[in-house]
Formats: sequence, structure tokens, C-alpha cells
Amino acid sequence: MSTHGVYEVTFEAQARTLDGMRKLAVIRVQRPAGSGEAYTLVCDEGPHLGGDGSAPTPLTYFVAGVAF
Repeated sequence: MSTHGVYEVTFEAQARTLDGMRKLAVIRVQRPAGSGEAYTLVCDEGPHLGGDGSAPTPLTYFVAGVAF
């Protein structure tokens, strides 16, 4: 929805577990003009937490988001 001075963007996130400590998330972004995108993220933990280090950790994604 777009009204004077307002620009609304909707985010939807769905996540599921994979093998070990790996997780997969699909993020959908919907904009007022009807255009949308979808992004897929995979995360894993390091061996010290039971993962195999095959992807960035959840904390890594968080820190990157704060940095942007």
C-alpha cells in the first residue's frame, strides 16, 4: 500500500532445518508496485557447536545486516 508520504514494504521469512546444524531461509520482499524478490540464505555453525562450517553462521548474517 502506498499513500502520501508512506512507502510500505512487506517481508516474509520462512526457515527450516537441514542436516546437522544447517538451516535454510527464504526471504520474500513485496513492494507497492507489485514487484517482489526472493532470497535464499543457508547458515551453519562451526565444528565447535556441532556444525561443519559449510555456510556463514546466523550471527554472521546479523552482523552483516547491522553493518549495512
